[in-house]
Amino acid sequence: MAMKFHEPMGNALYAGLFVRVPLGLYFVLAGLMKIKDADAFIAIVQQYKIIPEPLATLYGILLPYIEVGVGTMLILGSWTTLAAILCSLMLASFIMAVGIREQRPFNKDILLLGAALSLLYSGAGALSIDRFRKTG
Repeated sequence: MAMKFHEPMGNALYAGLFVRVPLGLYFVLAGLMKIKDADAFIAIVQQYKIIPEPLATLYGILLPYIEVGVGTMLILGSWTTLAAILCSLMLASFIMAVGIREQRPFNKDILLLGAALSLLYSGAGALSIDRFRKTG
């Protein structure tokens, strides 16, 4: 049988899985790193001077835990649409805070935002709690 390069190689059901697990792992690890040195992260957020200091402090305290929670939801495929929305909002805030003008060929947060937005359209995919809820 000849391979058809204009058709998918596998089942599209797995597309969501291949997007949400790495994205979820990224957010869990990023959140855990910030929790590990919370004071330093809060100071970084305050240094941006984008929002008033009390809000920056609150954002710096809450963001790592939200990242871990959203990442876990993505890995498990639970409440995937909500997780993708929260993930997209966080990534948009990172892009606005840091700016698009990084000293790299491309801002990774834009790529991650694309991945998060794709989950809004594809859903959790295979091996997810959301899929189990639908069928069982």
